[in-house]
Amino acid sequence: MRRLNTALIIVLLCTLSYGGIAVGTSTVHDFWDSSLEDITLRDDAFHGRGKLPFAEWWYFDAILDNGYSVTIGVRVFSVLGRGNVNMRLNLYDQGSPVITSYKIYPMKEFSASAETPIVALGGKQLIVGSYDTISNHFAYNVTYETPQGAVSLHFVGCTQGWKRQQPTGDWWVVVLPRANVTGTITLENTTMNVTGTGYHDHNWDVGAAVALHFGWFWGTFESSSHSVTWAVVYPTRLTQHPMIVVNEKNGGYLNIPPETIWFSAQNKQVDHFRLIPRFLNIETMTEKVFLVVNMEVLSVDHARFVGFINYWRYHVKCTGSIMMNGHMETIDGVFIAEYLRFR
Repeated sequence: MRRLNTALIIVLLCTLSYGGIAVGTSTVHDFWDSSLEDITLRDDAFHGRGKLPFAEWWYFDAILDNGYSVTIGVRVFSVLGRGNVNMRLNLYDQGSPVITSYKIYPMKEFSASAETPIVALGGKQLIVGSYDTISNHFAYNVTYETPQGAVSLHFVGCTQGWKRQQPTGDWWVVVLPRANVTGTITLENTTMNVTGTGYHDHNWDVGAAVALHFGWFWGTFESSSHSVTWAVVYPTRLTQHPMIVVNEKNGGYLNIPPETIWFSAQNKQVDHFRLIPRFLNIETMTEKVFLVVNMEVLSVDHARFVGFINYWRYHVKCTGSIMMNGHMETIDGVFIAEYLRFR
């Protein structure tokens, strides 16, 4: 099954690369300052492309108050109507992995609604999304069991979601920039009630043009009233395109002009034969927002996809300040970030 999975992804990339090259590269950079759009639950449902090749995935994470953290990813790959689904669950204790579960499901065991966020694997519901009339935000139940343990988490949003089309044509939907999380985690026959803060996004129409990049960074952090989603895409090793979106708790969102964002990656150390940074800094200063945040890498968890894509999940200590509308708030906490390299 793993060999079939790798073969399908390679075929998908090769097949989609034809369309990616055909459109040329002259208009790619025009998208980097594209505006954001509001979302509905339909945006987080299954899109697919029928018999056409496609890749699509859902991602959740949660930083829990008891020192544990969780990431959950569901990735669908299909070529000519054949494909499979990768399910990955990671549970960390103080940033150190205690559960690393990776399972490949055939497409016949995958089902998903094209109208609402409902995803099932192996006959069991994994993701169920709805609109919570009490909070007036989206709410999700995410449940998954493995031989090592299980998670059953309830996410209730407290910020407004948004979407944007990436320069490579794929869509990135940040459904829950920030959510309140409750539920249980089970580890070695011990079940713990947990609370914390979560995040959820969804990508679809992902093609080979993405893999032409050198790589990217991504992460989130928050103050008491604001949540920040940031990303820095490297089309080449020496060029970067940064992005910052600031969400106000129980309010709207603000897209920061990329030309006002400054990002640096420092203190590089060797990890799995690659130099990776262990300290990040991101800053912006506009008429509406002042932001300075340092991110010290506390722990690193490495994975490799399709044999050549290197991925590092960071737990980072974020410290700094954000000021909006003349009100200054402190950012101080541990959050999740990632570094992905295609070469």
